Amino acid sequence: MQETIQVLLGLQELDTNLFSVKDELRRLPAERERRRKAIDARIATRDLLDEEVQRLQAGIKEVEMDTTIRRQRQRKLDNQLSDATDAALIASFQHEIRELKRYISQAEEEALESVAKVEELAEKRLAVAAEIEEEEVHFAEFEENMKKEMADAEKRRAALEADRDKRLTGNLDRNVLDVYERLLDAREGMSLSMLDGRTCTACYMEVPQNLYVRIARAADLVLCPSCGRILYLPKA
Repeated sequence: MQETIQVLLGLQELDTNLFSVKDELRRLPAERERRRKAIDARIATRDLLDEEVQRLQAGIKEVEMDTTIRRQRQRKLDNQLSDATDAALIASFQHEIRELKRYISQAEEEALESVAKVEELAEKRLAVAAEIEEEEVHFAEFEENMKKEMADAEKRRAALEADRDKRLTGNLDRNVLDVYERLLDAREGMSLSMLDGRTCTACYMEVPQNLYVRIARAADLVLCPSCGRILYLPKA
């Protein structure tokens, strides 16, 4: 069993590197996706600002057209008022003129507020657009570097997997290998754990005396009762 442990330790060293390479191959695309989503979120913010500016500008234009029509109506009423002699008609003209003036004044005030809001949003839009432009440059640089890193990682993975295949052509027991590989997936690339005294160096739990004796005798494969890793003793 001691010889089997040594074979597994050699395999563990290789698999640790392989696990790291595979993690890199997962991490880089995930990082690219995260960065792309962040930029797309800013683009969405910019587009919303554009929509709000367009809405406000359309509202300002509508108010301008409406107030123009009402001013024309006011001038017409002013002319009619100057020619009117009937008291009731005069009172009616005066009331409508007052209402028109009130509406025009309120509409112009709201339009000015909208103009100020448009200017504020336009400034925000410029800031967001500048951020997008800068982030797109960084993203393009990241993508270019990522392609090189991914290509390098793929080469390292292929080399490590080829080396691994060679090591597995030996007489390693299939059941032992199954346990090792199951733990490899479950424990993020670390199937074995050395004992420090009677303490598992992976989970820092102390193993019972009877298990320690079995490990020392090297008669069979012993798993840590806490983390499940294959336990072994350091070389004397």
